Amino acid sequence: MIVEYLDSLAGGGKIIPASGPARFQALTQQALADGICDAAILQMYEIRFREAEIRSAKWVEHQAGKVARALEVVEKNPPAEGAMDIGVIAMATALGYLDLRFGGEWRKGHPRLVAFLDRFAASVPAFEATKVKA
Repeated sequence: MIVEYLDSLAGGGKIIPASGPARFQALTQQALADGICDAAILQMYEIRFREAEIRSAKWVEHQAGKVARALEVVEKNPPAEGAMDIGVIAMATALGYLDLRFGGEWRKGHPRLVAFLDRFAASVPAFEATKVKA
């Protein structure tokens, strides 16, 4: 909602395409990225905040499966080179979160997504600047 508001202040259609196939592609990609983040965060909550004796490995695996399935979908149809919309930004953010919290394990078997994220990071210096330095 915040992005939609800011986009409207900028004249509309800048980050969220105004209509047609481009709009639905961007919003679909955003929804997939949001789902990846939701499932990844639920894994982290279970791992970090539950005591070991009540932690559910089944729950963590279930959430990891959601992430894996979404990554497979996006690997088959990654964001277009040069595209910059809400879907692209959300996907880069989701993959960055997976790098941060899961040590980049997602990168194995997803060369098209790795290439996408590398291009995105190279073209958006602010994205690289947000990385947590170890």
